[in-house]
Amino acid sequence: MVLKAILIHSTTIIYTISIGVLSLIRLTNVPKLNTGFDDKIAHFLMYALLGFLWFISLETLKKKSSLGIAVILAIGFGTVIEILQSLVSSYRTTEILDIVANCLGVITMAFIVHIKKEDIVKKL
Repeated sequence: MVLKAILIHSTTIIYTISIGVLSLIRLTNVPKLNTGFDDKIAHFLMYALLGFLWFISLETLKKKSSLGIAVILAIGFGTVIEILQSLVSSYRTTEILDIVANCLGVITMAFIVHIKKEDIVKKL
């Protein structure tokens, strides 16, 4: 059980750091789906997963309100990273629609987890 918790926490931390790094470096040759909304879809999915990982990580620590805390962490992190893009790079900008996509991903994840929480927690 301890090994499982370490794996969950490590995955959450590595994923969080990866999003931070990928959001602040210059990316080239990024594959495209050609939907016109590729960037927003990526934000939605990345932050839905980020919120889910933080939920699982907090749930393994038996934190009360783990879902609410995970939502706040994921949305806060996404907003800070988006603002940092304008402040620390000359090739990135803050985009309000990216923040909206991040929030929608996290909120959608939270809604699904809220409905399926018992099943998810049983499997931890």
